[in-house]
Amino acid sequence: MNTSVTVNPTSSGNLVLSAEDWLNANFSVVESEVIVGTCENPLIRPLTKNLIQAPEKAFKTTFLMRLAMGISTGETVFSSLPVPRPHRVLYLHGELSPAELKQRLKEASVGLKRPLDNFFQGRSLNANLLTSKGQDAILELGKQYEPEIVAFDPWQSFIPGADENVFKDVSIATAFMDKLIAEYAVTIFLAIHEGKDSSRGARGHSSLAGWRDTLFALRRKGTTLTVGVEPRWASPPEDLKLTFRDGTLWEGGAQGWKKQEEKIRALLMANNGQLTRAQVGLGLGLEDSALRMALKRAHEHHAIELDGETVRLPVTSASPNQPS
Repeated sequence: MNTSVTVNPTSSGNLVLSAEDWLNANFSVVESEVIVGTCENPLIRPLTKNLIQAPEKAFKTTFLMRLAMGISTGETVFSSLPVPRPHRVLYLHGELSPAELKQRLKEASVGLKRPLDNFFQGRSLNANLLTSKGQDAILELGKQYEPEIVAFDPWQSFIPGADENVFKDVSIATAFMDKLIAEYAVTIFLAIHEGKDSSRGARGHSSLAGWRDTLFALRRKGTTLTVGVEPRWASPPEDLKLTFRDGTLWEGGAQGWKKQEEKIRALLMANNGQLTRAQVGLGLGLEDSALRMALKRAHEHHAIELDGETVRLPVTSASPNQPS
């Protein structure tokens, strides 16, 4: 009689079993904890390596931060990328200043549940995927914050001095991330620049294409973003069609706000971004239930923020052309 056994890698990162044990092994404890997707179609599984690939200034950080913050709260921010439950996220940046980090955080978190105490982000000048000192710095952050998800954004900032086109250099970084996965049970996201020839994928050595699990390929046109999802072990969903608005990305193509939402926003813009409910009602010629419904819809579509009797514009970025 076959007996199903649950197995996981040892603390040394080794997992070697007999053929019979492999056939009887039960990995459901890990596999059931789907990070993105469903049990029937897990787009991102635990202990995997996932690339967010795009040309320069194509909303890589904007997309990944929004997705990662949804993962941290257990909320689905893009309908074709369902998030079953919250996961603890450590998001390491390699380029942004502290002021930019705070601004991006505000924009990415619009509409998500508070408190946001399952998402940690920042920079470590010592973090490096290649050197012993840099790897120790990453391990120390892992011990301190105990993440289930680790994001490196962008990958190139964490391999300084390496020749990204040489397997020897790239393999040091990927081997270390494999060690992180095996010994600390994390799932990794990498925001990575695309090469000049988009048909060849991510910039750098071709080994990355074979190393990764799920690929998110981003294509920007103005303020519209198309995201193709290519999972290695699941069926790909239809391409996402997203629109950049108020510093982050939303589903729904490029149709923009509804006419009434535009009117509310225009009133707020003309009054330093904030009015009372009564003042908005006076400007729109609405009152009572009609006003409540108009504000409710605008709030649900993230056109405005509501705080008691106060109506205000969401936090916005300076220009839709700036974020990466």
